[in-house]
Amino acid sequence: MSGIVGFLGKRDALPILLDCLDRLEYRGYDSAGVAVSNRRQIQIKKTPGRVRDLRFFLEHEPILQGILGIGHTRWATHGVPSVVNSHPLSGCDGRFIVVHNGIIENYPQLRKSLIQKGHSFITDTDTEVIPHLLEEYDTGNFENTVQTILPMLKGSFALAILCRAEPDKIIAISQDNPLVLGVGKEEAFLASDIPALLPYTREIHPIKNGEMAILSPERVMVKHIDGTILEPKRTFVEWNVQDVLLQDYKHYMLKEIFEQPKAIEETLLGRLSPNEVNLPELEPVLNELPVKRLRKIDIVASGTSYHAGIIGKKVIEQLLGIPVEVAFSSEFIYNHPPLDEHNLVIVLSQSGETADTLSALREAKQCGCPVIAITNTVGSTISRKADSTIYTKAGPELAVASTKAYTSQIVAMILLSIRLARLVPDSPGTDHIPSLLEALERLPEDVESTLIMTQDAIDQFAQVTYDQDHLFLIGRGLDYVLALEGALKLQEVAYIHADAYAAGEMKHGTMALITPGIPVIALATQQQVLNKVISNIKEIKARGAFVVGVTTIGDELVGEVVDEVLYVPETHPLLMPVLAAIPLQLLAYYSGTVRGHDVDRPRNLAKSLTVE
Repeated sequence: MSGIVGFLGKRDALPILLDCLDRLEYRGYDSAGVAVSNRRQIQIKKTPGRVRDLRFFLEHEPILQGILGIGHTRWATHGVPSVVNSHPLSGCDGRFIVVHNGIIENYPQLRKSLIQKGHSFITDTDTEVIPHLLEEYDTGNFENTVQTILPMLKGSFALAILCRAEPDKIIAISQDNPLVLGVGKEEAFLASDIPALLPYTREIHPIKNGEMAILSPERVMVKHIDGTILEPKRTFVEWNVQDVLLQDYKHYMLKEIFEQPKAIEETLLGRLSPNEVNLPELEPVLNELPVKRLRKIDIVASGTSYHAGIIGKKVIEQLLGIPVEVAFSSEFIYNHPPLDEHNLVIVLSQSGETADTLSALREAKQCGCPVIAITNTVGSTISRKADSTIYTKAGPELAVASTKAYTSQIVAMILLSIRLARLVPDSPGTDHIPSLLEALERLPEDVESTLIMTQDAIDQFAQVTYDQDHLFLIGRGLDYVLALEGALKLQEVAYIHADAYAAGEMKHGTMALITPGIPVIALATQQQVLNKVISNIKEIKARGAFVVGVTTIGDELVGEVVDEVLYVPETHPLLMPVLAAIPLQLLAYYSGTVRGHDVDRPRNLAKSLTVE
C-alpha cells in the first residue's frame, strides 16, 4: 500500500517528486524518501513520518538539484517505520537504488542465499533483497541486470530503480501491482495512482505484467521483459487537477462527502432512459451469459465495498429471484462453493487494485465464471482482468475512508441489477423497476437535500461522542447493512469501538452491554419493519441508552421514542441506504475531528490495499 513516484525531464525533480508524494500519501504515511540524480551522481534522503516531515528534513539537509528521481511514501508491511527501513533502499555498495510497493513472498529464501554469498542486510524489509540481487547479478548493463533478476522475485510488486553506473535512467516494473507511466511534453512521470499525476499530465499508460518502462533523456520506452519494444496504448484520463485539490474544505473526507451528488450524477449519466438501464459496456458478457441457466451470483469485495456488495445482494435477490452470496475477498479463494460457467461473479473495488479482490477474480476466472467488475479507476488491473467493467465515475477519492465511492458503488449495483432483471425471464422484481428508475433520476437531488438537512445536527451530536469509547448502531434489513458501514466509518476515523447489530438480535445477548447513557444510533428507514424497530428501540431505551433515530421525513413514530431524531428524504426503499449513509459519514467525520484525529489519514490504515 505504499506509494511510488518518479520523474524525468528538464525541471528540478525534487518539488515534483514531493508534490506527487503528497497526492499519494493516502497509500501510506509511516515514512518517506527520495533519490535524486543530476545525471552524474545520485543522492538519497529519507525520514520516518509523513511527507511534510520529509520536506522539513530537506530544509535542513538539502539534497542535490537534479532532473530525475524517484520517491516513496510507506505503509509498513515488513519492518517498523524507521530511517533504516524507509525507502529508497540500496544494497552493500549502493550501486542500485530501489523503491518498492507490494510483497516479495520468497524474500526469506533470497535473503538467506544472498547472505551465504557475502551480502550484509541492515533492514527488516523484504525490499532489501532487490538491490542486493541487482548487485549480485550485475551484468554491467542496467537494463539487462533488471531482466536477469526479475524471474527470481515471487509475489506482487511495483518497482522503480536507479543505477549509479547509469544515473540518467529510471527503470520501472509492475507485477500484479499498480504503477502508471505518465507522459508530458519532454518529460515523463511514474506514480502508483493517477491522482498524483493530474497536475502534470492526463496521458497515461498503466504498466502491465511483463512490461518494463525505461525512462531516459533520449526516449521513454516500454519493453517486454525479454527486451521486445512495445507500443504502449496511452489512455487520456478525464479527471482534472481540480478534482484533487482541497478547495475550501478542511479535509478530503468532508469534500468527498459533499461531492456525492455530483459523483452519483456521473455514475447515472447516460445510463438511464425512461424505461431502461443502458450499460453498453456489459453487452459482450451479457450476450454470452447463460441467463436462463444462471444458478447463482457471487459478489466479492473487501471493507466498505463489501458492505456495498451486501446491499447489492439484497437488490439482486429482490429483482431477479436468483440466490446471491457475498464473500470477503480475503476468504473467497479459500472458502468459495463450487463454481462454474453458471455462476456470475461480481467484484467490487474502488481502486481496481485491491490485492485480495484481484486474487478472487483470478480464482473465479479459473473456475470458468463470467466476471463483472465495478470500480472507479479506468485502466486498473481489475478492470483489465474482468470480462466487463462498470466504472462508477465518482472521481478521485483521496481520503482513506471511502464515502462517495461507496454510494456510487451501490448505485452501480442497482443499475446492474435492473439490467440483469430485464434478461431473466419472469423476473419477480419487474414491477418494481419503473418506480426504481424514477427514484434514481432524482437521487442526486435527494442526496443534496440530505446533506443540507443533516450536516448541522450531526455536527452537534458528534460532541456527544467526544468522551465515549463505545457506540452501537442497530437496524433491520437494509438498515442493518448500513449499520455495518456506519460502524466501520466510526472505527476508521474516530477510533470509537462502534458495533453494528441486527436490531432484533440485541435481546439475544448484546443487551448486556447497554448501560445508562451509552449512545445508540437506530436506523429506521425501511417501512416494512418500522414497527419492529420501534419495539427494539423501546427495549434499549428501557436500559437507559441515549438513542438517536434516523428515519424519513413524515415519520412521527420514531421521534416519539428516541432522544434525538434525524430526518432524511424518503425515496425508494432500495435507495434508502444511499441517503441514510450520509448522516453516518458526517458523524464519523465530525466525531473524528472533535477527538483531534487526522480523518484523512487514520492511524495504521492505507487506502489502496495492494498486498494480501
